[in-house]
Order: sequence, then C-alpha cells, then structure tokens
Amino acid sequence: MDSIERMGKIMALIEAHPEGICGRALADGCGVTWGMMKQDLKVLVSWAENPIPLYTDHDEGNDEGEGDLFLPEVKWFMAAAQKCYKPVHLNVREAVGILATLDFLQENNALKEALRQKILSGFDLGEEDTYRYIKGELTPLEPIQGKTFPIIENAIRNNRRVTISFNGRKITVDPLGIVYYSRLRYWYLAARQGDIIKTYHLNNVQEVLETSESFAYPVGFSLKAWLGPRWGMEYGELIQVKVRFLNRAQTLAKVRKDVAHRASELTTLEDGSLLFQDSIIGVNEFITWILGFGSAAEILEPMELRSLILKRVQETLENYTLE
Repeated sequence: MDSIERMGKIMALIEAHPEGICGRALADGCGVTWGMMKQDLKVLVSWAENPIPLYTDHDEGNDEGEGDLFLPEVKWFMAAAQKCYKPVHLNVREAVGILATLDFLQENNALKEALRQKILSGFDLGEEDTYRYIKGELTPLEPIQGKTFPIIENAIRNNRRVTISFNGRKITVDPLGIVYYSRLRYWYLAARQGDIIKTYHLNNVQEVLETSESFAYPVGFSLKAWLGPRWGMEYGELIQVKVRFLNRAQTLAKVRKDVAHRASELTTLEDGSLLFQDSIIGVNEFITWILGFGSAAEILEPMELRSLILKRVQETLENYTLE
C-alpha cells in the first residue's frame, strides 16, 4: 500500500469511527508502524491547500504544544459537519466532454479508468425522468462525437424541432430526450414524428440542426416510463408474455436480477419453478434473453413467440447436423 492509498484508508477509518480512533489503532489498521503513521497524520493535518477537517481529543485545553497530538493513545475524529465530501455534479454534456479528454492523458489505463469512475460517481441524473435517461446499469459512458448532444439538449430546452440526417435521409422531429443504453453502450435520440415516438441510434445520425420551428413538449412525458416496457431499444408492438423458468442452478436468481428494474409479475409455482409475466416491447432482444437460459425456460404465451423460439432453435440445430 503506497502513501496515497494509506492516506485514503486513514480517512476512511476515522470517518468509520465517530466515537474516535487512536493513532495506534490506525497504525494497526493500515499495517504500518506507529512511526510511519505519525508522519502520515502530520501530513494530513498540515495539508494547507486542501485542509482536512480532523481534530483530536487533545485539541482543546492543551497548553503543552502540538507534540502531544501525535501520541499513539490520542484519539482522532472527523468534523461531523464536513466529513461527507460531495462529488462534483456533472450534467450529461459536461460528463461526456470530460470523458472524451481522458484518451489524451499520458497516463496508464488503470489511472484513466479510476478517473472515469470518479467522474461517473458525480454524474447528475437529476432530470432523468424528463429528457435524460440511462437504460440499464450505469457503466462507463461512450462519448458522443462532435456537437450532437449540446444541439439536442439546447433544442429540447428551447422547444425547437431538429432536422436530423439519419441513414442517408433528412427528417424533422420533435426531440424528447437522450438515452444511453448501457448494455450495448450506445446513445439514442428519442424523438416524435407526427404521433409516433421512436429512438434513433446516434451513430447513424450524420448531422443534427436546430430549426426555428417550435413544438410543445408532451405534458407528463417521461423517458423512464416510456422505455419501461421495452426490452432493449427495439421499436414494436406491446405484447403480453408468460414464461416458465425451471429451478436449475442459478436460473431463478438470474431471472430475478435481470427483471428487478421492471414491473414484472413473478410467481413461484408448486413444483418450485417460476412463472414470469410482463408486457414487453422488443421481441428480438427478448428472445435472445430467453435462449440464454436454454431448456430451463419455456415461453407459454403468446403462441407466436413460441413459434419464433422454435424457429431459432431449428436454425441453430441445422448448424450441427452430422454428415
């Protein structure tokens, strides 16, 4: 453990003991001698540029000099009012801009990854229910190239339509939000054209231009609620599904983990199997998920979905026919 790591552990130990922790216990906790711990504590309390709110049980009423603070039996505390350091909060545009610069740092990959995670820990999702949303677990963001995001965000705030060059054609849409799909690590524009709301893969958007045309943002619209039924980012009809999962190995635990964020209905049957019921959009990604469970999963409804699964299995078997 180097000195910087040890400083972090000292702070964590002090914060974890609001009743105070003596210098000897700090040394034992860090696996170093008292002499080394004494030097570390002196560095911490003399850090002039960024003073750390530490104090001891000898700070008040002590007339015998600073030396008494650095004895192994002296207890150390962190000022309660200041002990929680809040991260810098970044909006999507700011976070993406900073993350994009990390690749230019002349540092090793481990350090850059650590910086990336610290930036993400302060990521501001205060408006995620409206025009920002991250679908799936929060994973390292992939930067949007160019000025795409600032233009979209500005257009949403000003209620202005945008013209996008998408897959070689130009269309004008009402921008409703930006979605980051963490499983695939892609960004999408959620937009309305007429009465239809769709997502557009931003890798396939060559240009975004804000127009002078205004639009009314849908009252009560929430990206989180709109994307709720979707299994991935696929566009399609809402369908009701029922799937039976057999109690094999970690199957049931994985099902519960995978659907924890959804409004699914899970029922344990008498034989120990699990009945999964949900309303979904996105047949292809749903089928891919089901096939990952092999023979431990059986689609009960709808029949059309059972037929698609059977077709996929038959196509797979054709790859393994013996000559």
